[in-house]
Order: sequence, then structure tokens, then C-alpha cells
Amino acid sequence: MAVRGKITISQVTKKAFSNSKVFQNLAYGAAKKKAARLQKEALKELDTHVVTQELEKGSSGGGSSLLGGRGNFFGFLGFREGDQPVMVIRDTFRNSIKVRNTKGKLKKLTPTSFIWEFIVDIPSSVDIEKETKTLIWSSRSWVRGVEKGITNAANTIFVDSENSRSGVALQTTRNIGFINFRPTPYVTEILDKLRKQLV
Repeated sequence: MAVRGKITISQVTKKAFSNSKVFQNLAYGAAKKKAARLQKEALKELDTHVVTQELEKGSSGGGSSLLGGRGNFFGFLGFREGDQPVMVIRDTFRNSIKVRNTKGKLKKLTPTSFIWEFIVDIPSSVDIEKETKTLIWSSRSWVRGVEKGITNAANTIFVDSENSRSGVALQTTRNIGFINFRPTPYVTEILDKLRKQLV
């Protein structure tokens, strides 16, 4: 399930009027180029986001700004040492943000210009949550937890342990209150910004 966005290309031309296929191809090329640029910008924003950067430190990270300057965010989310949780989001961006077909729809034609509209597929929040479900979270999405909140955050302690999936964090039955985690806008915000640029 993907959310449909619309991309509008305005192109001035004189030679193309005699052959609709010519300016259809021109419009499609421009639409494809714009979609590729927006995809690249979304990937860059994902890569530079603080959540991504802290997760890609893996078990070696410390003093997490997302946890009030304490602990390891990768271990806090319960990933196993060596996991690459952001990779599935990158793959979804690369594979899903694209112009749907080459035809599009002619919206306006004047003696000097035309406007052609294309449908662009963009991942929805449901798509992202589906791709980021994990058994660690009882088949819930870790991205949703980052964005909406994590109920047992106060039960986390950070200690090197063979019993820890990440090797650096454990969940206890007691409220430790060592860290402070607040919901953080992440993938949903990036995709919302992308959709606004397609209008």
C-alpha cells in the first residue's frame, strides 16, 4: 500500500505540438528527474537524522542525546549486535519513491506550453511500520516506538552483559529512571515533507 502523490511538470515548447508523444516523453523525463531528486533528498535527510546516526553507531555508541545524554540508543531499542535496522528503511525509500508510469495525464495545453501530471508512489506510515516490525518488540514497529513513545523506557539499565542482545543494555522489572526518552519525529516527518513537495 503506497500513498499517491502528484507531480506536475510545466514545460515550454514549440516543436512538440505536432506530436504528442514528443512532449509526453519530455514531461515524463522531467517528472522522473524530479522524483529522483526528491528521493535523494529524503535519503539524505534520513542519513543525517539523529536517530539514524545513533543507531548506526551500534553497540559502541554512548551518551545518547535521545536518552538525555546517557546510555546507548541501539541497545535501548533492543537490537542485536551487528543489526542494521535503518537499512530496510533506505531500501524502502529507494524502491518505492518513483513515478508510477510513463503516460501520465495531460492537464493543460496552450500554444506555448503544457502541463502534464504524473502519479508518484510514496511509502505510507503503514508501509514503514510493516517493514520495521521486529520480534524484539512483540512484532511491533520500532519506528512507531521512536515516534510515538516507549512504555518501558525507565526499566532500562546499561551494562556489559552476555545476556543482552546488544551486549550493552538490559530490561529490568523495576523502574530505574536512569534515562529520559521522549517521542522523536523521524520517518513520518521525512515522508510528509516529501509529499508537500509533490503538490
